[in-house]
Amino acid sequence: MKTNNFVKQLAIGLGLSAAMVGSASAATMITSFDYTQEFEWVEPINPAGVVKEGATSGVSDVDGFTKLSWGTESNDFDRVSSLVINPTAGDSTTPSNSLTSGSGATGLMVSTDVNATAFALGPVVTHNNYVITGTSLSSTAAQDYVVLTPNGGGPDQIQEVTFGVDFTETTNNPGNPGACPAGVPFNGFGCGDIFALTSDLIGLATAQAFNNGSVLAFLIDSFSDGDFTYDVYVAALGLAPLSEEACNAAGAGDNCIGFVTAENETSSFQLEFAILATENIPEPATLGLLAASLLLMGLVRRRKVNGSLSA
Repeated sequence: MKTNNFVKQLAIGLGLSAAMVGSASAATMITSFDYTQEFEWVEPINPAGVVKEGATSGVSDVDGFTKLSWGTESNDFDRVSSLVINPTAGDSTTPSNSLTSGSGATGLMVSTDVNATAFALGPVVTHNNYVITGTSLSSTAAQDYVVLTPNGGGPDQIQEVTFGVDFTETTNNPGNPGACPAGVPFNGFGCGDIFALTSDLIGLATAQAFNNGSVLAFLIDSFSDGDFTYDVYVAALGLAPLSEEACNAAGAGDNCIGFVTAENETSSFQLEFAILATENIPEPATLGLLAASLLLMGLVRRRKVNGSLSA
């Protein structure tokens, strides 16, 4: 009978412990966020001759520019080279000055699985590469300011990241394909130009593979809400690892990420980002609940035994 009572008490203790753990794991996770995103070129912008213009309409969280241009026209298009954020449809040289945003079905869906993660689309960056003479861009910074609003209520979460950009306007050498750094395209107008995105947060060694390796993304921020931690990742459609020679030519160091644009052509990339949620259930706390339940059960059993002896 004593054995049966002990087993019964053990079952009660384990059931209590499981119920408490189950209650803790039933915490509500934020499933999606509405977002607004402001992305602009910011100082330092080098050299001094680069033309800076445009700003995102209606907001002022970032004090920067939506277009940088440089050089003197030396092409049949009578255009200078430029970097444009969110260009207007049909004109890659003119910024729309629009804020990037998403809500509801087009918002940012939260994932718990790296192989089933939806990425929300952010701003587009376009490089218009024309044959020029004179001053050319060498470096700039780009500031990304994102406001995440949880669906269902709760405080906004703000992510603010500044990227570096190393840029090289190569010597064209139209008659000498061998003059281009390895991995840089050559056409009848000469060597392409190199754009490298840099940041302490961005590097191939710290990249996280998503969706069975089809997307490489980088952790830029984390925040907690309730019993969950939310990791914010950024990726860029159109950026890829550059050759060692191209990285060195841009002054970005080894294993840099960017793109190259052939002369008299246009290239673009688009930022995208995702949120991966992890529930915070520390294992020691779970074991503590179980131990407390067993201790309580032992005290109850001891009290019953003592009561029987007293009688």
